[in-house]
Amino acid sequence: MIQIEHLIKEYASGRKAVDDISFQVHSGEVFGFLGPNGAGKTTTIKILTTLLRPTSGTVRVAGYDVVENPLAVRMSFGYVGQQSGVDPAMTVRENLLLQGKLYHLPASSLQERIIFLLDLLDMKGTIDLWVGALSGGMKRKLDIATALIHEPKLLFLDEPTLGLDPQSRSDLWSYLRRLNREQGVTLFLTTHYLDEVDQLAHRVGILNHGRVQTIGTPDQLKDSLGADCVHLTFKQPLSESVVASFRQKEWIKEVIRQENQLRLYLENGKGLLPRLLQCVDELGLTAETVVLTRPTFDDVFLKYTGKNFADEDKKENDSAGWGSWGKKWDNNSGENEWAKKWQKEGESEESGKESGRSGKKKRKKSGATNGSSRNRRILRPMPRRNLKNPPRKSGRKGSGPRASGRRIKDGTKNSCRPNIDPDSGVRNAGEMAGGRYCSPPQKISSDDMADADLDLLRTGPAASLVDHLRSIV
Repeated sequence: MIQIEHLIKEYASGRKAVDDISFQVHSGEVFGFLGPNGAGKTTTIKILTTLLRPTSGTVRVAGYDVVENPLAVRMSFGYVGQQSGVDPAMTVRENLLLQGKLYHLPASSLQERIIFLLDLLDMKGTIDLWVGALSGGMKRKLDIATALIHEPKLLFLDEPTLGLDPQSRSDLWSYLRRLNREQGVTLFLTTHYLDEVDQLAHRVGILNHGRVQTIGTPDQLKDSLGADCVHLTFKQPLSESVVASFRQKEWIKEVIRQENQLRLYLENGKGLLPRLLQCVDELGLTAETVVLTRPTFDDVFLKYTGKNFADEDKKENDSAGWGSWGKKWDNNSGENEWAKKWQKEGESEESGKESGRSGKKKRKKSGATNGSSRNRRILRPMPRRNLKNPPRKSGRKGSGPRASGRRIKDGTKNSCRPNIDPDSGVRNAGEMAGGRYCSPPQKISSDDMADADLDLLRTGPAASLVDHLRSIV
C-alpha cells in the first residue's frame, strides 16, 4: 500500500527533516508510526498525503507516485486529523452529504454509502441530529465516517482518540479493528498513547532524527529488550564508569541510563535480582527504589530514541496549543524569546519617558510656552472625552442649535431634537415623543410654553416655521 525508498526531505535552511528512510506498509495491516518531537513524523506524513514534495527518493501510495500523480493519491486515502473537521452547525447527514459532494460522488450511491457507514459505526440513530449536540466519541466516529465516504483503502489516523475518555477510546478501538478486519482498510496510525499502538498495530516503526531506528511487531520490540526490566532510582546522578560496569555484565542484556535512573533488562529478573542488588552494594551505591516489571512500549521507545515517551508527550501538548508562540515561550534554555522582547520594549518605554521629562524641563527653562501660538497649541493639554455621556450628534445640516426641553404643540416637553418635516416645517410631535432616541415626554404648563425661547425653535424652512410658532404662542 505504501512504498518509501531512500526518501530525503531537506529544507531551504539546510536542515534534513527526513534523512534517507525506506520502509513499506503492507495492504490490510495497521501500521504504527512513532517518534519524539522533531523526529520527522509530520514531514513524512505530509509527503505521503501530497502536501509536501520530497527532495529526493521515491514515494508511492496505492501504486501511484506522489509527485507524478498526486490527484490519484488523494483519491486513494482518507485522513482523520487531531482536531475535528466536521461542521457543528450542520446535522450528521448534511456533513456526510457535503463530504461526498466534494468527492463528486453520484447522489444515488452517496445515500447508500451514508447509511452503510452509519450502520458500521452504530450511528444510525444520530443521522438527523446536530453535530454540536453529539458527544466527543460520536464526533470522532463522524470524523472517521467522513474520511471513509469515498471508499478509500488507506486511512491516516493522527491521534484518533485524543481527548476521549477510556470507555470511548475502547469503543473506538473496536470500530477500527472491525474496519480493518471486515473492510480491509489499511490504517496508518500516529498516537501518543503507547497502549493504543500495543493494542491495534500489527507493526510499529520508530523514527528519530529523521531516520527509521527499528520496525517490528510490538511483541518483537519488547522481547528484544529481555524478559524482565529492573528499574533502579538513585539519589545522585550516575557516572559513566558506573554505567559501564553494569554493561560489562554478560547476564544483563540492555542498560539504559536516564539521569539518576537506571533500567536493566534481564532474561530472568526474579532470579537475578539478588545478584544485581549485590553489584549495586559493591559499587557503593544506594538504590532508593527497585521495581521489577515486564518491558513496556515505553521501554522500547526509550531504548531507540533515548527519551521518555511521557515527557515527549507533555512537551508536544504544551507547545501544540500555543503553536509558534509555545515554541518561543519554551525553548529549553531557561529563558524565552517573548520575555526578552517584552524586556526590550519596557526598557525603550522607560527611556522614552525619561527623554520626555528632560525635554519638558528644557522647554520650561527656555520659555517655550511664551513663544508662538503653534508651540502653545502643542503644549496645551488635550481635553478629555466624556465616554459615559458622549455629546449627541447634531441633526441635519443647516439645523439650529441643540436644546433640551423643547416644547411641542400638545403641551409636552422632550429632551431630543424635534423632527421637522422638510416640506411643511412642522414638527412631528408623536414621533418626537416616542422616538428611539427620545426621553419620555413630560407635561408642561401653558405659561412655560408662552415663555419659550423662539430663537431656539428656528430650525427648518423659516416661513412655515414662523407661522407654526405663532399658532403655538
